[in-house]
Order: sequence, then C-alpha cells, then structure tokens
Amino acid sequence: MAADEPAAAVHETGQESARAAPAPALRVGVLVDLPLTPGAGGHVKCWQRLAEAAVDHPDRLDLTVHFQGGEPGEITLSPSVRYRLLPPVLSSARFVPDMPDHTDLARRHPMLARALTGYNVIHTTDAFFCYARTAMRFARRHGVPVVSSIHTNTPEYARIATGRLIDRTLGTGVAGHVAKDVLRMPHWVRFVLERRLARHLASVTSAMGSYAAPAGLAQGYRHCGIALRRGLDRERFSPCRRDRPWFEQRCSLPAGQLIALYAGKLDAHKNVPLLAPAIAAARRAGAPVHLVCAGDGGEGPALAAALGQSLTCLGSLPQDELARAYASADLFLFPSMIDESGNAAVEALAAGLPALLAAGSGVATRMADCAGLRVLPGDDPAAWAAAIVELAAQPERRAALGRAARAYVEARVPTWREVLEQDLLPVWQHAAGRRQC
Repeated sequence: MAADEPAAAVHETGQESARAAPAPALRVGVLVDLPLTPGAGGHVKCWQRLAEAAVDHPDRLDLTVHFQGGEPGEITLSPSVRYRLLPPVLSSARFVPDMPDHTDLARRHPMLARALTGYNVIHTTDAFFCYARTAMRFARRHGVPVVSSIHTNTPEYARIATGRLIDRTLGTGVAGHVAKDVLRMPHWVRFVLERRLARHLASVTSAMGSYAAPAGLAQGYRHCGIALRRGLDRERFSPCRRDRPWFEQRCSLPAGQLIALYAGKLDAHKNVPLLAPAIAAARRAGAPVHLVCAGDGGEGPALAAALGQSLTCLGSLPQDELARAYASADLFLFPSMIDESGNAAVEALAAGLPALLAAGSGVATRMADCAGLRVLPGDDPAAWAAAIVELAAQPERRAALGRAARAYVEARVPTWREVLEQDLLPVWQHAAGRRQC
C-alpha cells in the first residue's frame, strides 16, 4: 500500500495544478465591413474605442477587429488586441460612389475566411455584406459560434440610396417616376434586406439587441437579452473643454454669433439637406446663427451655395479637437432620422451642448427623457428654424439645458470599458460555451 502513496500524491498535486491554471483568453474576431480611415463614421469608431478598452483585459480577451484596408496588414494595439486590414473583393464604391461609407458586395472573401481560423467566437456587425456572409458560411462548416450586433439601419439606407441612384440614372421624369413610384424599387430593396436581416438573426448563435430599439429584444430571434450600448469617454467630451476664443478664431467667426454645430458625414442619408433651409429661415427671422460642420461629404457644396458666409465647414476633426468644438459651440443639430446610435449627439450632450434631434434616430428614441435635448420632425425645416430662433434669444436657458445634458450623460451613459465588460464579454463567453463541434 505504501508503494501506491506517491502515485496518489502526484495525481492529487496534478489536479490542484490543473485547477490553479488560468483559463486561456477568449479569442474573438469582430468583423466590421467598412474602411478604417481617419474620417470613418460611428460604426468604425465604436469598435476602435472597444478595442482600446480591451487592451486592459489581456488575461480574459484576445481581440482582433477586421476592417477594410487598401492592402492586407495589421495594426497592433497590444499583444492581445489588433486591427486586421483586408482589401475589399468588390467595393460598393464601384456602383454607388456617393454612399457615406463603402462596404464589400462580394459573396465571399477568401482571405477573410482563412483569417477566421482559431477564433472561439466570431462577431458580425451587419447581416448583408461580404464579411458577414463569409463568416456565416465558415461558422456553419466549422461549428464556430457567431454573435451579431446591428449598428446601421441598412435597409433604410439602401432605400434612400436606391432612390438617389434612380434619380441620377433615369432622372425625375416618367422613367424615374415609374421606377420609384409605380414599381417601388427603393421599397423592394428595403424589403429584400429586411428579409435577409431576419434570416441572419435567426441563424446566429446569439443576437444582441439594437440599441436604437430595445424592444427588438423580444422579436423572436436568438436574442441574448442584452442590447449593445454605446460608450463614452467622459473626460474627453466634457464642458471643461470649452474655449470660445479658440473656436471663433478656428472658424474665423465674428463675436456674438450663435454657433450651431453639426458633426458627421455631410450626406443626404444623414438628412443634412434639412440644415440649409432651417439655418436660412432662422437668420431671416433675426437669429444671428452660424452653422459649423465637422465632417466631409457630398452635401458640402450644396450647403455652401445655400448659406454662403453663414457656414463654415471644418472637415473631419481629430477626436480631441472635436471635443473642444462641441464644448465651445452653443447648439448641436442632428437631423438624421435613421442613425442607430448617434455617437456624435451623445458626445455633444456630454460636452454640455443642448441638442436638436430628428425623430426616428436611435439616440432620439432612447434618450427622449433627457432634458437637454429636443426632438423635432425630420422633414420640417420650419420647426427647426423656430427652435433655433427661440434658443438664440435665451442664453440662460441654453446654459441650463447644457447642464441637464451633462448630468444625464453622467448618470445614464456607460464608459467604453463598461460596455465591454457588461455587454460584450458575458455574451461572448456564453456563446463560446455553445460551440457546436
């Protein structure tokens, strides 16, 4: 019996060692089928901020975020976090050049398929394009769990883009009327994409609810019961960044102007054309309002033609400079009716800037109880002009609204680290435990 004791002791020691060994970090691949550029929109910036937060969790998470790039490459944030860039197979830029961001329309991306090997979980951020379709084919073949979160109202974007494409190719005469109003081609495109979205959500391992419409958690898909929130860097976007003399000099503005700020793509999909008649009507009513736009896009020339000296376009700004612009302006305008998240609006509110938002956007829906904002019809420039005129005459009220906006954000909007830890990591870990093979 004594001869057996060392073996038993070794076996017991081995069990203790196995129990003490830490679990390997979860390997997650996130697929963002958009270009990684300095002027990228909120969808790309969301995952950049989440990746930065993941750097502090090397023991729990090994994260790769896939973006489009001109050439294959990798950008390393830390030993456990990186961006991987792949050129598109068939970019939408070939067909619809005036889209705010371009995605890959190919059915399969061979380079991406090879890169998916080794992940415990794949996370898709759309349901329609090349990255997501490649991931679903790979996942079915290899039994890898797929988590999905939807960041953009793609069916509605496609409806708008199809209408603009018809106007450009067929004109606004009889042929265009038949295509748009008789055959209803833009609406059929939206319907087809809505069907594809439903199929995608029904086939993934776990779908995170839309932040724009939390009620979607109960739509019958494989929802995990969690909506992927948008985070915020509260120190960067803060009223403490206010520097009005710098802003007036930066924009070449005379003193005494009411500065209304818009940040985002200067694109019709964002309902930017509403800004020109709204600002023009407010000025005719006596409000000394000057519109400052931080962003690039095809609607810039039309805004300039309509507003002349009452417009300043700054182009895309670095995050720190944008934070100073938010805090130094007087009013934020967000006319988009279809944005799911509206990062710019949340950043503006965090900077203590009262905001006018269009009904229908995600931020207007989920933050309707914020006293620092007002929700207006997205198709009524006169209502926007009236609100601008009213607030232009009430600086004390603007200041009070700004304080209310900041207080709301501090109480209700999470940091990016909290989004990663509370929303994403639990869902990824749960999905990893459901691997099919």
